[in-house]
Amino acid sequence: MPDIEIGPETETQHNWQYPVRVFAQGKTHEFDVTLSFQDYNLWSGGRVPPSQVVQAAFKFLLMNEGPEEIMARFDCSVIRRYFPKVDQELSGLL
Repeated sequence: MPDIEIGPETETQHNWQYPVRVFAQGKTHEFDVTLSFQDYNLWSGGRVPPSQVVQAAFKFLLMNEGPEEIMARFDCSVIRRYFPKVDQELSGLL
């Protein structure tokens, strides 16, 4: 599993924003990611910090595709469009 580094959190009116770095096969991949308050509550029920939900979302993504296939900028809700099973599986990664 590639290493995932979650950067500093920025809170906005509707979500949290994070810079994320993924280190895989000698390359660094950088992402700008948001997590809505709604998805945070759905996936974690408030049990863990939002950054851990983003970490779990990246673990889930990397179990399903390579880092070069992940969009450079996205909201975590987009994962659901490509992988409908995310709602069931993400809580197991937290």
